[in-house]
Amino acid sequence: MKQIIKRVMYMESVFDEVQNALAEGVDIEDALLQEKIEILIQYYESEQWKIDYSADERGELPVDLKRGVLSEDGVYNLLNDIDSLKKKGWENDELYKRK
Repeated sequence: MKQIIKRVMYMESVFDEVQNALAEGVDIEDALLQEKIEILIQYYESEQWKIDYSADERGELPVDLKRGVLSEDGVYNLLNDIDSLKKKGWENDELYKRK
C-alpha cells in the first residue's frame, strides 16, 4: 500500500506542476512541460492507474491524501485542454492564464 501512496503522491505533484505551468503561461511546447505531460499520459493510460484508482474506490488510501490525479476526469480534461491549446495556439488562448 505504501508503494501506491508514494506513486499517487508523485503523480499528483506532476499533475499539479502541469496545471501550474499552464496557469503561469509556460509555452505548451516547452520540453520540460512536454516531459511532464508524457509522464501523465503514460500513467493515465496504464494498468497501474486502474489499480491505484481501484484502491482508492475501496477506501484503501488515506482520507487526507491529495488524489486529483485519480479522478476519472481530472487528467483526461487536462490532456484535452492541452490538446486544445496546441490546436488553437497558446498565445491566443486564455484557458489557463489567470488574471
